[in-house]
Amino acid sequence: MNQIIKPAVILLIITAVAAMLLGIVSETTKEAIAAQNAKTEATAMAAVMPGEGIEFETVLDVANGDAPEGTIQKISKAIKDGETYGYVLTTAPSGFGGVVSTMVGVDTTGTVTGLRVLSHSETPGLGALSTEPSFYKQFEGAKGDIKVEKDGGSIVAITSSTITSRAVASGADEAVKWVEANGGAN
Repeated sequence: MNQIIKPAVILLIITAVAAMLLGIVSETTKEAIAAQNAKTEATAMAAVMPGEGIEFETVLDVANGDAPEGTIQKISKAIKDGETYGYVLTTAPSGFGGVVSTMVGVDTTGTVTGLRVLSHSETPGLGALSTEPSFYKQFEGAKGDIKVEKDGGSIVAITSSTITSRAVASGADEAVKWVEANGGAN
């Protein structure tokens, strides 16, 4: 009996110490991780809604319990000189390997001002090319229905990665449609 209890107690102590250390590390790094995430988000927002003196105000956020429609995760209003300048929307359409988190800037005329793929689980060398300027820059200036060429649109899909390209185009299209439906594009 002692041969079973002694190793079990030792294992319990080791597990408790490891859990305590993981908890301490998690609490210690929580603020630094949150600050880095905020910095990354601010950089991406400035990239998709370029301009001087633009401030962003969160309108809806899934993380706050809001329930935007479709794959929209977050909506921020871009404000310049006290006036609505546009919106930055984060969408999460499904790609080949999972969710393709996409941030899209849309001005008040319903025109895409910029797009960035924030995160993805796509195939390296194929769908992962959605993070390259040669792909995402073609969304700038797009309006109306945003689709890849195979679906009758103007976006050139990444070779051998049509599903990922469609996902990014779908996220951009959803962002434009939201702005159009919510008074941003008159």
